[in-house]
Amino acid sequence: DNLQAAILNYRLDKLEDVTQKRRNNAKLYFNGINKQSLFIPEEKDSEYNVYHTFVIQTEYRDELKEYLSKNEIDTAIHYPVPIHLQPAAKKLGYKIGDFPVTEKQAKEILTLPINQYLLDNELDRIITGINNFSY
Repeated sequence: DNLQAAILNYRLDKLEDVTQKRRNNAKLYFNGINKQSLFIPEEKDSEYNVYHTFVIQTEYRDELKEYLSKNEIDTAIHYPVPIHLQPAAKKLGYKIGDFPVTEKQAKEILTLPINQYLLDNELDRIITGINNFSY
């Protein structure tokens, strides 16, 4: 309808700015987070990521999530159950161990805040929180 079209037009006008802000936020993460005990997938030269999410990986995911939560830093766990183990995929017959890399990632991924409304001081607080965590 016309109202939804007007809202979409407004959002499309802001899309480039939103994407750039998220990319800037990602750059701060890439440059600020100590990666010794973390894996952060790097953006390839042939890619242009809009950073809908910013996902890190660590074998200490649950402990890091809890530590950040205690320091009032919200994180999320997207896709905690691999697709091949979802109820909707049951009829395909896959079992635990069929996709070990996927299963390992499902246990290690943690999504950090990346939205375009984050302020630099909030990003600094998130980065400091991650870097202060004892692995």
